[in-house]
Amino acid sequence: MEMIGVSASSSKAGKTTLISLMLKDSCAKTAVIKTSVNNDLDQYKVINDPRIINQTGTDTARVVEHGADKVLLLESPASELPTAYQLARNLLDDDIERLFIEGNTIINFLNPDLLFYLENQDKAEKESAKMVKNRANVKINTNTLLSAGKLGDLPFTIQSDKMTCYQSHLLAELLKMSVPRVGKVVKEQKVKIVKCQLGLF
Repeated sequence: MEMIGVSASSSKAGKTTLISLMLKDSCAKTAVIKTSVNNDLDQYKVINDPRIINQTGTDTARVVEHGADKVLLLESPASELPTAYQLARNLLDDDIERLFIEGNTIINFLNPDLLFYLENQDKAEKESAKMVKNRANVKINTNTLLSAGKLGDLPFTIQSDKMTCYQSHLLAELLKMSVPRVGKVVKEQKVKIVKCQLGLF
């Protein structure tokens, strides 16, 4: 199962928008786990009730509308996130091919195949964002994403100095770009491709 992490510098930075756009027209069977840290809770909650998930106007309903096959909402104190996440994973069908994880703190316990970071320069950076920012493979400007409202030509920055060929192909698929288009960005940003498949980059 491929794991895609989507984190952000602040709330309302476009995490759900990015996931929704990546879900659109996807051929993969997908799941989304939306995480929320609430240290006032005594016990974590993993919600999969369709009446809550599909409630009009919610982020979870948006990703369902864009094609997610399974959506879970995870609310937990930070200390219990790993346990709550494992329970959520156990609720996923065996044939899920791609899992999107939305959140910041949860990423500290995971190792996604690709990690996106949305940077909203109009708001102060959250403490939880500082921990994942440097781990992200790809950074996208929030205002650019929200104004474009689509992928394909969306500008992005590859933060790491290395990227595997597999990650590059996955990035192209998720951002609805051709492999040569991603290859051009890789070259322009002087990113080294490792574990290359037959010299495609």
